[in-house]
Amino acid sequence: MWPAEPTVGGFDNQSDAVFVSPSLQENVANLAAQLASEADVTALAPCATAGGSTACLQTFIRSFGAKAYGRALKDAEATAATTMAAMGQDYATSVRLVVEMVLQSPHTLYVTELGSDTAAAGQPLALTPEELASQLSFMLAGTRPDQTLSAAAQSTGFKTAADIQAQAQRLLAMPSGKAQLSRFITGWLDMGPLAEISKAEDVYPEFTPLVVNAMQQEFDRFVTQQLDGGNGTLSGFMTAISSNVPSDLSAIYGADLQPSGLNPQHRRGILSLPAVLAYHSSDVSSGPVQRGLLVRRQLLCQYVPPPPASVLDQIAKMPIDPNDTSMTTRHKFEAHLNDASCAACHSTFDPIGFGMEDMDGLGRFRTTENGLTVDSSGALTNTDVDGPFEGPAALSMKLAQSNQLATCMVAHFFSFALAREPESNDQCVVQAWSAKFAQGGGRINALIDSYVTDKTFAYRKDDR
Repeated sequence: MWPAEPTVGGFDNQSDAVFVSPSLQENVANLAAQLASEADVTALAPCATAGGSTACLQTFIRSFGAKAYGRALKDAEATAATTMAAMGQDYATSVRLVVEMVLQSPHTLYVTELGSDTAAAGQPLALTPEELASQLSFMLAGTRPDQTLSAAAQSTGFKTAADIQAQAQRLLAMPSGKAQLSRFITGWLDMGPLAEISKAEDVYPEFTPLVVNAMQQEFDRFVTQQLDGGNGTLSGFMTAISSNVPSDLSAIYGADLQPSGLNPQHRRGILSLPAVLAYHSSDVSSGPVQRGLLVRRQLLCQYVPPPPASVLDQIAKMPIDPNDTSMTTRHKFEAHLNDASCAACHSTFDPIGFGMEDMDGLGRFRTTENGLTVDSSGALTNTDVDGPFEGPAALSMKLAQSNQLATCMVAHFFSFALAREPESNDQCVVQAWSAKFAQGGGRINALIDSYVTDKTFAYRKDDR
């Protein structure tokens, strides 16, 4: 079984966390052998000559290897594949041996950033056109370059920004490009498939497969609509009102779903979608801690340290009782602010989560809990839009005016595009992209354009 990639900061492509361990290599080898054994040789490596031919085999080796490696095979690589193929007793076996070999090659498993020549001491290393095509394709297609992109790399050498921009816009317009941008937004919000989360059945019996599917459907449609092929804006994500509500979400929205549309006082922006509210909550409550951390960590890029062991021990000894119906969730979690060992950290994010208490763990608007009035007054502190708010819609409207939010989204895009978190010496790049993002009206396209025209796209530090 292929293991799930580890997620760091919302993204599953971070180079520090993604590597080929011995156990994964074994899985790769087994999978390569299985796929090779199941390969339809007639479709994969057709040949007019009965039983195949040397010419057909060489054509297959070159074409299959180029697709897997994202570049043309070097002569030595083609020779090695030919040697492997020679071990086959017939054409079909030879093809399958090549498939098994190529699928577990380091050139298939890794994306290279080696450049064509060693850079002079202290100088950046220029990536090859094939490497540029590869990173552009993985960012905007999620796979190796297609024939058009590979051909463009060979014909233009990607010597000008316009050459790269043209291919970026072509990929962006394709279904795979739109899917990759949706993947970025999902990572930005540290979201995952709704079907992977669980809710206590006795607390949320309404969390049925139909509702889960409807939440996911609405979330996906909202993201796609706001992205608008890259022309969408950050402001749209924070202030737009969902207009694609599946019928199975009617009970979740309740009175908020009116003939004229959703109630804008309660439902505005991506933070008010049931999918986001349900995902970033507890299995037994609204989860003000999870929601506060979502805003601090993902939307504002503010570091919140994990709780020390001593605090975890204390929590284990004195857990918050989800079955206690004498208090609201807020009353229970306010214990964090009354304990000095907890308050130091919780005071930075609990007040944000408290401001979304008018939405329960499924994203249903409420004014009471356990027969008690819900207090959903919250506050933003240590931001450029500090102040009180009440409800996710009001929070979204405040955050939409935040330069910190915009810069944080740019930093997340940096992580998504370069497959690593920005370091201290990358801050000038993030700031430059942020300025261009603001000048472009917060359009997602500006992020892509900033990256493919920046030196960070075409050059790397030569640390060999």
